Amino acid sequence: MARIAIVDDSRLVRAFAAGALRAQGHETVEIEPTSLFEVLKVLRETPVDLLLADFLMPDCPGESLVRACREDAALRDLPILVVSAHRDDNSLMRMQQMGLSGFLLKPVDASALVAKVTETLAG
Repeated sequence: MARIAIVDDSRLVRAFAAGALRAQGHETVEIEPTSLFEVLKVLRETPVDLLLADFLMPDCPGESLVRACREDAALRDLPILVVSAHRDDNSLMRMQQMGLSGFLLKPVDASALVAKVTETLAG
């Protein structure tokens, strides 16, 4: 199965997503977003097949993370799903133009998360 990085400032959300994905056979890498630099460092050092990231994080905004990944040669083609409790159509449109793979609105249930990840990995 796939290795999926989960970036969210909530430890509980990371644990929920990791549990749902591991139950389907995926390997997960939970990343606490202490800074954009640190998240990118972990992503470069730990190859993953997909990035699942929160949109609103104080130390690593989702839009900045998507932009940084698309500007990084090693991460440019990494599929990225963004999860948010708030739908910001302007930000979503900008991220889609940058190559965002998909968006999920919180609260996300386990089956919807797994279905979107499966769909995204299938390409």
